[in-house]
Amino acid sequence: MIPYGMSDFRRIKLENYYYVDKTHFIPKIEQQPPFLYLIRPRRFGKSLFLNMLAFYYDVYYNDEFNDVLGDCYIGKNPTKEANSYYIMKFDFSAVSTVGDVNQSFSTYCNIRLEHFIEKYCFDIKIDMTKPAHQNLNYIFSKLKLKNTPIYVMIDEYDNFINNILMHDEKDYEKLVSSKDQAIYKEFFKLLKAGTTDNGSSLKKMFITGVSPLAMFDVTSGSNIGTNITNERIFNDAVGVTKEELNTLLTHYNLNGKFKSYNSKLSIDDWYDSYKFHKNIKETIYNTDMILYYVKSLLLTDEPPQNLVDINIRTDYSKLKYLVYTHRKLNGNFNTLQKLLGDDEVTTLQIKDSFSAFEMKKEDNFISLLYYLGLITIDKFYKGEYYFKIPNQTIRIIMAEYIQQALKEEEIFKIDLNAFQKTVQRFAYHNSLDIFKFLSNEIEKNSKVRDYIEGENFIKGFLIAYLSLSPFYAVLTEVERNKGFVDILLRKAPNIEDDIAEGVIELKYIPRSKFTQKLLNQKIADAKEQLEQYKVQPNEMGVIVVFNGWEMVHCERYEV
Repeated sequence: MIPYGMSDFRRIKLENYYYVDKTHFIPKIEQQPPFLYLIRPRRFGKSLFLNMLAFYYDVYYNDEFNDVLGDCYIGKNPTKEANSYYIMKFDFSAVSTVGDVNQSFSTYCNIRLEHFIEKYCFDIKIDMTKPAHQNLNYIFSKLKLKNTPIYVMIDEYDNFINNILMHDEKDYEKLVSSKDQAIYKEFFKLLKAGTTDNGSSLKKMFITGVSPLAMFDVTSGSNIGTNITNERIFNDAVGVTKEELNTLLTHYNLNGKFKSYNSKLSIDDWYDSYKFHKNIKETIYNTDMILYYVKSLLLTDEPPQNLVDINIRTDYSKLKYLVYTHRKLNGNFNTLQKLLGDDEVTTLQIKDSFSAFEMKKEDNFISLLYYLGLITIDKFYKGEYYFKIPNQTIRIIMAEYIQQALKEEEIFKIDLNAFQKTVQRFAYHNSLDIFKFLSNEIEKNSKVRDYIEGENFIKGFLIAYLSLSPFYAVLTEVERNKGFVDILLRKAPNIEDDIAEGVIELKYIPRSKFTQKLLNQKIADAKEQLEQYKVQPNEMGVIVVFNGWEMVHCERYEV
């Protein structure tokens, strides 16, 4: 059985769900300092990884060790620390953000502390009416006297606090500010103190999250532990490698079926291409994305009808916060457009710690997009990181952000159903209405013209809307015959009909430089490039020329 959406390690193993063995990372973790935290995008398998660690180190599960871990790497190669800690585990995604958040956080943590006491039958009583950090301090003090080794594990440490940040910056500030004595901040202050106290019962700690923002703010920029996020040896601690995918397909005898559908459109285009270190050559898949796809092959003998799993979509409001300043779209929005247009942004470094109050700075914004999984490392060249959108799934999500932002700001509103019909006519009838439709809508929505300047922004605009179509993957700068296709519309693997694919060559002329002679030259250049690409019988070559925001030429290229 495919453990899609599951993170209960013990249940996965005891009930014979398929498990991608990540236990070989345990010895590597033990070679690190004792207090660690790992940042990865949503749905990458962080919770399952943490639950695997919790089971392995928990004294409580000593009798089940062989039953659960016997066929895993670590079961055959256990370390001295196996089953030797008392696990104090939290999952902050369970903290409610409705009402008094301080109280919600304290109540949740106290419940977990009570569970910890009952699980190990400690003769300790806590006062549930007291703030959680006070009870935590009391437990640490009591168990220190008995030299009881505690391993604290916190999953999604920033989940609820990020939700607050994206909706109300002032509420977030209260929770991370010293002057307000917020329990969330006091909780982490106590953990930090526990990492330095002589003879502390807190021996180890492992924290996961999706960004370093809250960690920076609650610790005032002083790390609570070692950040292993960008360490090369932990690149694939979560996620699925190509070797692991092949093993999974072989296990379920799906290799032939996978290759059959994969010949239509490489699944790598949809779910692959993540890298978390500049020197890694082989990219990895998002765990949720690949299990979602394989589950459909196994249960229905075909790919999922919607190739974008709804669980992957990050709440639009989380990105919305980052692209608005004083209710107006800011430079971060332009960065998203640029990404869709030329598929690349650069920065000199990946920030491993920065404040949420400095998110409007472009280099911080780029680093956050990287941590959220919306961009990934493409290459490191001459001291600079080059980032790209990792795959078609994320491109669609990014396109939805842009479309929604333009709509909400009343900058560009179109009838998406009518637009989808034009894409359908392109696919089935070789119609070019799709480009004429967008051109007419740009002319009607005058506000959008301020955001359309330069070839990359025109390209990003077109890609944003073309990506909303269910018929195609929209690929950019695809190498073909020593050239690079501007926009390639490739049939999605869940489309069974024979539809036209698109090879689109886009040209741009600034408003002030338009002449008929220059237009003719641009058209001739586009035809020459399409000839170089060797447009195939199942493809339709298209030449589109924009003069500023106005489309001045659109034709089908005839071989």
